[in-house]
Amino acid sequence: MRASRLGIGLVLVAVLVAGCSRLGGGSTSAGAGGDAGPAAPSESRQGAPAGGPAKDAAGGTEAAGAVRLANLGNRIVRTATVDLEVAKGGLGDAITRATDIVAARRGIYVGSTTSAPSDGRPRGAVTFRVPVPAFEATLRELKGLGTYRGERSSTEDVTGQYIDLKGQLAAWRAQERVYLRLLDRARSISDVIAVQNQLQQVQSNIERLQGQVNYLEDQSSFSTIVLNLAEPGAIPGSARPRGTLAKAWHTALSGLVAMAAAALVAVVWLTPLVLLAGVVLLVMRAIRRPRPATPVAPEPGSSGG
Repeated sequence: MRASRLGIGLVLVAVLVAGCSRLGGGSTSAGAGGDAGPAAPSESRQGAPAGGPAKDAAGGTEAAGAVRLANLGNRIVRTATVDLEVAKGGLGDAITRATDIVAARRGIYVGSTTSAPSDGRPRGAVTFRVPVPAFEATLRELKGLGTYRGERSSTEDVTGQYIDLKGQLAAWRAQERVYLRLLDRARSISDVIAVQNQLQQVQSNIERLQGQVNYLEDQSSFSTIVLNLAEPGAIPGSARPRGTLAKAWHTALSGLVAMAAAALVAVVWLTPLVLLAGVVLLVMRAIRRPRPATPVAPEPGSSGG
């Protein structure tokens, strides 16, 4: 029994010594590697079997990449134009109510135009910018301000353009950092000037690209709604004669008006010419008028006596 216990103890000591030597060798090799130490685990993970931890790490990386792409989202520019007919005299009230609806949805009032011709019906157009999530709801509420007369909408996908601009912007910013480091290390005036010239060109490109990115972000974050409003009434030019005699009379009156307008234009153009011709004739007559002959006095002593 004692011999067996002693043999088991020697075996355990040998196992412990072997394990310590392996641990010591691993730490020594890691220390000798220097900076290559942190890179070793990544290489071992890349070379690991397909079913090991490397697969989980790769799967996690792919999942993270997929999440980033999903967070980028599609950049869609949406525009809608709605035609509504409001109650007579209710154009101003409709514009006010539309502005309140858009403001409640955190939208932006862009501008409006109105016209009230004496022989027609008052009209108005209002432009709004609303956040994309509130686009549909805002559009439904605005349609309830009057009688629906039509709608035109358009969408434009600018996702590819946006991603391309963001990539270019990242590349130019990386180049800007390089030139800034070179500027810090420059020692001579000529080197400083050369680096500054290149840096200015890079920063100009960055500003241009950033402006385009900001524009696409604004256009795709806020949708545009144009609301055309009109009051009921006679449309100018819509009440035209339908009978043959009425059409002939209308044509004759139109021709008479056109002739009168042409005659008026001719009179306006010819009046200065006539006045100028009269002045010229008066001057010519004054020049050609014969002068009266002066009588000659008789010489003294020439009379017969």
